[in-house]
Amino acid sequence: MIMFDFAKEFIKRRNIPTKEIYVSLENRNAFLDYPIILRRIRSIILAMVLFMVILSFTLNNAIVILLVWLLGIIVAIKQMNWIRHIRRKISNEFSMDILLLEFILNNNLYTEKDVLRSAVFSYEELPDKLIIYAIKCGDNFSSRLETLDTELSALLNLPLTEKLNRAGVVEYHFQTVVPKRLHVVSTNEKEVIETTEINLGNGVVYNPIKCPHILVSGGTGSGKSVFISFMLIQFLKQEANVILCDQKNSDLGALSHYLGNEKVATTPNNIARVIRLAVTEMQERYKYMNDNFQYGANFQMHGFKATWILFDEIGAFSASGTDKKSKEVVNEVMDGIKQIVLLGRQAGYFILIAGQQVNASNLSTELRDNLGLRISLGQNSSEGYKMVLGSATPDKIPPIEVKGAGLLYMQGSGKEKAQYWESPYIDMENFDFIAELQKYI
Repeated sequence: MIMFDFAKEFIKRRNIPTKEIYVSLENRNAFLDYPIILRRIRSIILAMVLFMVILSFTLNNAIVILLVWLLGIIVAIKQMNWIRHIRRKISNEFSMDILLLEFILNNNLYTEKDVLRSAVFSYEELPDKLIIYAIKCGDNFSSRLETLDTELSALLNLPLTEKLNRAGVVEYHFQTVVPKRLHVVSTNEKEVIETTEINLGNGVVYNPIKCPHILVSGGTGSGKSVFISFMLIQFLKQEANVILCDQKNSDLGALSHYLGNEKVATTPNNIARVIRLAVTEMQERYKYMNDNFQYGANFQMHGFKATWILFDEIGAFSASGTDKKSKEVVNEVMDGIKQIVLLGRQAGYFILIAGQQVNASNLSTELRDNLGLRISLGQNSSEGYKMVLGSATPDKIPPIEVKGAGLLYMQGSGKEKAQYWESPYIDMENFDFIAELQKYI
């Protein structure tokens, strides 16, 4: 009981959001004996009915005897319904408690040496997920509580979405409501989005003001180009100024036919030009904001719209530095990108960097860690995931079987590890991207 009381105090001190329910063998609540209690109640009722029937034989009035017998039969039938209703209600109310107690027994998370001791669990049921708290009390169960991923998933028949291993508690998060993938369809009318938020589907809403800059990695067939196209349309709906950089002159580069060469750069020198111009405009915007200082104000409060730079194939651009002159151009561009990444949020300058293979040779770890939204689409190697997601790479990579699916990590979301995610689905056979683009240019 000492260890159980310690667990209760630990939960209270850390403000762990539970229902004040602590499940352990040491704390077997009275509800666990409900089958015995119900049987006793049933026996008492039946004994009373039997007593009434026996008592009726001492009566002389046949009608009264008949009424007593009918009353006894009714009570006997009704008590079965009462007991069944109570049993169902108790089972529903305490199903999780009973399940966790059986889990403790089945996984030998207890000891009967000297005194009975067991692992301590708690739980929290939210509208869309269930959190199991495994309380580490510094006993011989503590280390085992850190590795119950498979067992708890099997117990609940739910996939583990996140595990938070803290000093005194392990949180196992299970999604009970599967988030839906966003399906993008064409509309006849032009849509204007007043906020900077973008719904990415699967329960993810992205806001660059809270989580600036994006990194997208994905090989051929991963859905990277479709996702970038979706983001481009969303930025235009927000009336943002959009600049496209595409060294390989492929998908984004071809949009120069519609956006013009001023906003689409495909050669190293032209890319350097647009990045240099963006940095200059960002600095001018900062100067204006300082001259018209408002405490805590960002670009929106000064009436500015966001500027987004979509830089595709960062690897191909880095590889273009083959001689001294071209290396100077690459270094200038990477220095400009670094300034935008580190300083752009308040002024409203954001960047989306994409590439098939992101590694230290084309994107430094320091720069990557300042990109708030990081997405790895399609299957990747463990090293590839780490280059994109860094310390947010999950210990176990879920299977990526759907085109456009991958792992997503968003800083400030409360998640410590990247989560499985499916990018917005666009049926390109029924979605005219160019027609949609032309509405906003």
